[in-house]
Amino acid sequence: MAGNESAELCSPASEAEWQSLVERALDGRPFESLISATFEGLNIAPLYQRPASEAGHARRQKPGAWTISQRMDHPDIDTANQMARADLIGGADALTLTVSEAISARGFGLKIEGVRDLDAALAGIDLDRTALRLDAGERALELAASFRSIARDRRLTSAALDVDFGRDPMGHLARSGRLPADPARGLRETHALLRGTGFARHLLLADGRPYHEAGAGEAQELACVIATGVAYLRMLEAEGLSLEDARDEIAFLLVADANELLSLAKFRALRRLWARVESACGLAPKPLRLHAETAFRMMTRYDPWVNILRATMGAFCAGVGGADAVTVLPFTLALGLPDDFARRIARNTQLILIHESNLARVADPTAGAGSFEALTDALCVRAWSLFQGFEAQGGMLKSLQAGVPQREIAAAAAARQEAIAHQTLAITGTSAFPSLAEAPVHVLAPSPMGTNVEPAAQEYVALPSRRDAEPYEKLRAAADEQFRTTGERPKIFLANLGETQGFTAAATFPTNFFGAAGIEAISNDGPGTPLAAAESFRASGCKIVCICAPRAVSTQHLIEFAARLRDAEAARIYLVGREPWEATMAMLEIKVNELICRHRSALAILQELAALAGIIKLEEQRPKRETTK
Repeated sequence: MAGNESAELCSPASEAEWQSLVERALDGRPFESLISATFEGLNIAPLYQRPASEAGHARRQKPGAWTISQRMDHPDIDTANQMARADLIGGADALTLTVSEAISARGFGLKIEGVRDLDAALAGIDLDRTALRLDAGERALELAASFRSIARDRRLTSAALDVDFGRDPMGHLARSGRLPADPARGLRETHALLRGTGFARHLLLADGRPYHEAGAGEAQELACVIATGVAYLRMLEAEGLSLEDARDEIAFLLVADANELLSLAKFRALRRLWARVESACGLAPKPLRLHAETAFRMMTRYDPWVNILRATMGAFCAGVGGADAVTVLPFTLALGLPDDFARRIARNTQLILIHESNLARVADPTAGAGSFEALTDALCVRAWSLFQGFEAQGGMLKSLQAGVPQREIAAAAAARQEAIAHQTLAITGTSAFPSLAEAPVHVLAPSPMGTNVEPAAQEYVALPSRRDAEPYEKLRAAADEQFRTTGERPKIFLANLGETQGFTAAATFPTNFFGAAGIEAISNDGPGTPLAAAESFRASGCKIVCICAPRAVSTQHLIEFAARLRDAEAARIYLVGREPWEATMAMLEIKVNELICRHRSALAILQELAALAGIIKLEEQRPKRETTK
């Protein structure tokens, strides 16, 4: 081969050449169809070029691996202590002390009344070797004084004790709609006492969980966290601390979810944004203290084993994105109080990522990758714009009081809920590929009812705490309750047309679709003729039917089949949507009650079906949709 031909073959393709090949493969669809958007409106392209220059790397406070922090939340002090010590022996090197008064305790949490209880919870744990994060809500400063007493009694005053106390009045306001009488009260005195005792970490926490659990997008969570950090700088400065000392009293927490691109970019973006704040304050930027916790929002009650995979991806994103400490929520937390097995899986998830996958050996593995650099930049731009909007309101406090972040988040949350309802955002094991025969998992105690209820006596708009799967879980739980009390599930008949190999694929989708609401699908056996399928439906005792037919079956044939099912006393007939759309709409004009397709809300269809089956009552009258005549 000639040299010039070889060089031509080896030369990289230009973006225009690549796009031309892609458009050819799209078979008439526009290239723009490959561009997706986040619920905040940020575009995600199918391909990114390598950036001309790289921004600063994501740096942890200490080089090497991030800290594995294990949640400590058993209400019995002695049991909690035993579990924590087992976690530390089993590979964890930090603890997240979740006190019962904290919203994140989910109805459980350490019941600490005073110094004696706290000392018992930490018995046998070396405070000078174990990093701690206190998750105590409004009791943070009260327990900080207890920590000081314990350190003095254990003669640890010469050690640099690693405790983040987690005081977050802005987050409390966001979650509860109520603001403590004096958010700054006691900060200066507590700062002086703890520094004199040897505690070297942070009093305040700019926490992203209240915003993420309410449905915030990545840029919104970043903006709220940055605005909270700035509010705390001002609060501490007003108490007489220098900006240098004030900065050192603030830690940050971001939520790590299963969206790899955006979650990882979010962690990288926070360090850049805070460095910009530091520069604006006249401070030389230095590594901040960044905690991560896997998302409660993404956890499910059904098929909870999938939560292990979701948490693994979240821990991966946080660790690679530069988090200093990562708390993985146990995979059964949405069901109740996790047992030893669930806790072991939580810590082993991180041990594998660090020691077997070697993810901590590189400071910023995604530096220079076009997609991550571009998304990090985009999140920085959008978050900074939102932050400036909060500042224009007078800061985070006044913005929350005016409901500005709440409105921003509500819009993104509504878009997210719509995608979940239409199943364009699938929840594996819940809204997609459910298993009605799944075995229950063990928890030490079931979740108390109402742990996610919005607080009463609000002065301002409170952000709700939601999990994505909850709307489908309510339907499934109602069907499961019927099964427990009667021995039978609500059922739908799948009327199969054609040969087995033709209708099997057509029946798989509705089986999973109705299974998301706990509704069991039964069907006629063997090759299905319209007459045989209609007779099988009549014999089944079902009143609701879904037609399952290969695409080769004509529209006219389907209309005739629907008429036979109506004659067989079908109270309601469903059909999986077909192309062209105009032909599908013709079904509505004649005999089919409801179409299952991307144009319809799957959740609304299932809610109406569950109400028809008598397992739920619709809580409110929904807007009329284009359904049957």
